[in-house]
Amino acid sequence: MAYQTLGELRSRLRARLGYSAAGAAAGVNQEIINSFLQDAQTVLYWTHDWARLRKYTDITIGVNQYLVDYPAACNPERIKAISIRLNGIWTPPLKKGITPEHYTTQDNVSVPYRWEPYAQIELWPKADQSYTGRVFYVKNLDPFTQDAHRATIDHDLVFILALADGKGHYRQPDAPNAKARAENLLVSLKAKNWGQTVFNPSDYAEDPIPKPVVV
Repeated sequence: MAYQTLGELRSRLRARLGYSAAGAAAGVNQEIINSFLQDAQTVLYWTHDWARLRKYTDITIGVNQYLVDYPAACNPERIKAISIRLNGIWTPPLKKGITPEHYTTQDNVSVPYRWEPYAQIELWPKADQSYTGRVFYVKNLDPFTQDAHRATIDHDLVFILALADGKGHYRQPDAPNAKARAENLLVSLKAKNWGQTVFNPSDYAEDPIPKPVVV
């Protein structure tokens, strides 16, 4: 499903705010209408781990390397897990956290099994050979500044939040109803009642080994 563009959403929002008949004068409030939509999408982005935005990218870790660039689309604040391919098998997620004590043995090379987000992804300890890593993350929002740019998050949800902001800004009589609807949506998303699933390390829990069956 292709989500609606900024231009299409702005037209919808203007109509609901009562400005669809403004003609040429509608351009006067274009920037603020755009900002309602852009802000709404940003709020939604940080409210939930959207399934459609969950991605993974493979990275190469060289010999003695411990700093790796973030994947191009990756939001460093929303890395969910990092795994290493070891002897043809993907390891459980590396532990997050490198303490000052770990730097004492940073040069004791082996397969990395800790990581920390800094200006780059930092691994510990340094790699003893070349490895392939896999970074699981929530991608950044796509550009949403030009009329042809499509929403990254469900356009109907973006519209609900933007409508509440717009009605509140213009002090329209039904603004409280729109605000309540938007707040209920956000509460539902935060409580994970909307049907999405949160991407977390427990997604990678190892399957239990079945007990042998006595025949």
